[in-house]
Amino acid sequence: MKIRKATALLAAGTCAAMIFVSAAVPAHSEVNVNVNIGPPPIVVHEPELIVVPRTMVYYAPAVEVELFFYRGRWWSRHDGRWFRSRSHNGPWVVVGPRYVPVEIVRLPRDYRTVYVREQHVPYGQLKKHWERREYERRKRVGEWKEEKRERKEREKERKEEWKEEKREHRGHGPGR
Repeated sequence: MKIRKATALLAAGTCAAMIFVSAAVPAHSEVNVNVNIGPPPIVVHEPELIVVPRTMVYYAPAVEVELFFYRGRWWSRHDGRWFRSRSHNGPWVVVGPRYVPVEIVRLPRDYRTVYVREQHVPYGQLKKHWERREYERRKRVGEWKEEKRERKEREKERKEEWKEEKREHRGHGPGR
């Protein structure tokens, strides 16, 4: 019992000493983290764009930053982060890498030299050009869906013919 009291008194005394010492020495601590990763520089002029073949991606060759147009939105990479906007000159919104279109991400690193001779589209014709290409793409998808529907119908007809032949075979088989 005496040992317990002594241990309790020692613990209480240690705690009191720690409180007294910590109260006697004022401690100041401050953490300040400031990461300033702003949006890409604003492009003032209306950029001419180049069409990346077999994609819906356009890029601006005469702009110093990476600037892409894809299906109605502008995309830019700046300091390792991706930004998206409805206009070529902002306002820009930070987006996670998983929201960046795959067609943009899969462009080769040297896309500016690889596609430099492809079709150039003036900024004033971009909307019309993009909408026409989107319409043609959807039409191709529609044709593919139509082929798929026709193939399913043919398959259904073959199954019905097979069932009918099977029924006829059962009715006229040996021993009947």
